[in-house]
Amino acid sequence: MYTQVIFDLDGTLLDTLEDLARSANHVCQAHGWPTFPTEAYRYKVGNGVEKLVERFMPAEFAGNPLIAGRALAEFRAYYDAHKEDHTHPYAGVAGLLDALRKAGITLAVLTNKDHAAARPLVERHFGPGCFSVVQGHIDGYEPKPAPPITLHVLEQLDGDPGSTLYVGDSNVDVACGHNAGLDVAGVTWGFRGREELERAGADYVVDSPAELARVIGLPDGL
Repeated sequence: MYTQVIFDLDGTLLDTLEDLARSANHVCQAHGWPTFPTEAYRYKVGNGVEKLVERFMPAEFAGNPLIAGRALAEFRAYYDAHKEDHTHPYAGVAGLLDALRKAGITLAVLTNKDHAAARPLVERHFGPGCFSVVQGHIDGYEPKPAPPITLHVLEQLDGDPGSTLYVGDSNVDVACGHNAGLDVAGVTWGFRGREELERAGADYVVDSPAELARVIGLPDGL
């Protein structure tokens, strides 16, 4: 049994895609830039908000710090006001977290979402005591999959990499866990799907929270 489990947030615990897409398209519309369908944002998110802005800005503005900085500030302001409009937990996730806590497993969240946005969403949907650590992107640490931020979370948990599982929905998450010496379970219900997770080398690929519970070590699942 794994004794600690670190979860990605967007696409793993919460379906945030609609609110992220609407916030990005709001900025695009304000500047007269092309917008994108919601599904396109499945491959624009995942590497932090700065990279998201870079991906939705027109290529002609690439490398322009003034325009990028303005778009980043506009995105953050709009998303902060609208981050709960359509966001919701994936089916079965709340029951999974409850079962893991009852089994004595320590839970954490590690996300490339801004820390200021991550904590309120986690507490709103799962309560303030669900996770021992909620860690979003902060200055001084490279975004996932660079290992220092993951090792920082492990240190806060006093966790052993050999008994810690990282759970996410993308190739970024697979690299994040592996770069820190962790096993990784990829979930197919998120933004990217089975093919990407298998290609990235996830140790496990699961289709449901009940299957993930068995991987973690709950013999009867949920």
